[in-house]
Amino acid sequence: MEQTFDYVHELLNRQMALRAKIEESPIAGEINLSYGQDFYQEEVRSIGLAMIRDGWDMEGEQLILDYVHEHYPTRVEDERNWINKMMHYLGAITDTFIDNLQAEGYRWLQGNVDMPNEYALFYPVHEIDELGKLSHKLGLNTLVDLKNPDELEQLRGWIYYRS
Repeated sequence: MEQTFDYVHELLNRQMALRAKIEESPIAGEINLSYGQDFYQEEVRSIGLAMIRDGWDMEGEQLILDYVHEHYPTRVEDERNWINKMMHYLGAITDTFIDNLQAEGYRWLQGNVDMPNEYALFYPVHEIDELGKLSHKLGLNTLVDLKNPDELEQLRGWIYYRS
């Protein structure tokens, strides 16, 4: 139970820090969060998946589903499917994986949370998408340049291909 508390405590700290960054941004009033484009949802996803990987299956899944149920009640089944997909298709960040991504022409990794975060989820992109541009405007550190070895050296988390 104490380990679950530690995860939730970390999540709340990260969400407070994220809220402060967003509120400091000059475009904060223009942000409309939606399912799959919600910075707070991504923090919950990262911590929930970390809990699942560490053996807290039910607690991690419930953490994620509780957030979705509260904010996007019609999307709970979609989120359950997302959790199942992520548990099967996540790849650890390795030098070989990075080399393969570069060979496939990917230029960036788009993170789902403000870094550093050991539980970050990344997906490879050829060009920065709208969420990446918005993150940059908000002052969030969510992009990793695959050509910059310094950024890759201490990178922690998991990579997945978006469908």
